[in-house]
Amino acid sequence: MLAITYLLLATFAAWATAKPSLPVNYDECPEDLKPVFVANTFRFAVSAQTFFNATGSFFDSEWYTGPLLCTTGHDDTIGATRTANFSGTIYRERLIDFSRTPDRLLQRFTLDNGPITVGDLALTHTEEIVVQSICNGAAVWASFTDKLCASNTTEAYNLYSRSRILLVDSLAAGIGALYADGSCPT
Repeated sequence: MLAITYLLLATFAAWATAKPSLPVNYDECPEDLKPVFVANTFRFAVSAQTFFNATGSFFDSEWYTGPLLCTTGHDDTIGATRTANFSGTIYRERLIDFSRTPDRLLQRFTLDNGPITVGDLALTHTEEIVVQSICNGAAVWASFTDKLCASNTTEAYNLYSRSRILLVDSLAAGIGALYADGSCPT
């Protein structure tokens, strides 16, 4: 047990001193990776505040990232990082843009220790989440946009799109939010 603790501390110390990667430039990927663009949008008949309360903050993101292993910096502050585990792959994301008003939330973050490997897939990403109040506060529109560089474009697209749909479906069910059909709820 003590050896595992030292191993984890050494791993986190190495990450803390690693040079952060730049946000993904969709037009420029490392030589062995190809660009992929994934966009998902959702509309729910629930107030933006209800959605904001459920999604938390950059650090309070377990609905999306799973349990966090560690964080650095101040929550919702540009430069803050969060580290989590996705299917056995440890990854660290850095917040590069953040704004919040009563009607709108924006988070943009980039993979800070990439490229990472998930199974046989190598990738890096920059992601943007925007949640916007619509219909005079009766509904919310949520957009998830990813710029990826990946070793297999189809596999990367499917991984991000499918996992996003599952995560957002679970979040919506948890807060009792029904999908909106595009018209405002009456």
